[in-house]
Amino acid sequence: MKKHYIQATIDLILSGTDPQVVLKGLYGSMEKKGHARLYASVLRGVVRILESKSTNAATVSVATETDTKKFASEIKEMLTTLGVEGEHAIVVDKTLIGGAVAKYNNTVIDRSYKTALTNLYRATTK
Repeated sequence: MKKHYIQATIDLILSGTDPQVVLKGLYGSMEKKGHARLYASVLRGVVRILESKSTNAATVSVATETDTKKFASEIKEMLTTLGVEGEHAIVVDKTLIGGAVAKYNNTVIDRSYKTALTNLYRATTK
């Protein structure tokens, strides 16, 4: 049932209907049928699917602008592994500490210091 709500909502949004109207109608319909509890999970499903459809561009997240030059060979290798040809966006994410994270077509290659440190912490505290 949840899948039907998700698909109907996506179809209406992609057809050009105002999203505010779609969401009001969705909630009203779900409430009438006694399915209002599913509203939050339906919205999460809609967002997840719409985000996956809109992420065709490759992005590389780095901690600082200088990391772009510092990790240039690693970034190039990650993009090649992901199959990226051409342009990619560089995003500065100060929470990474260092290293880089490449994303393309719902695939992520994470070589950030943040992930390395988190994994080390988890391994030592088991």
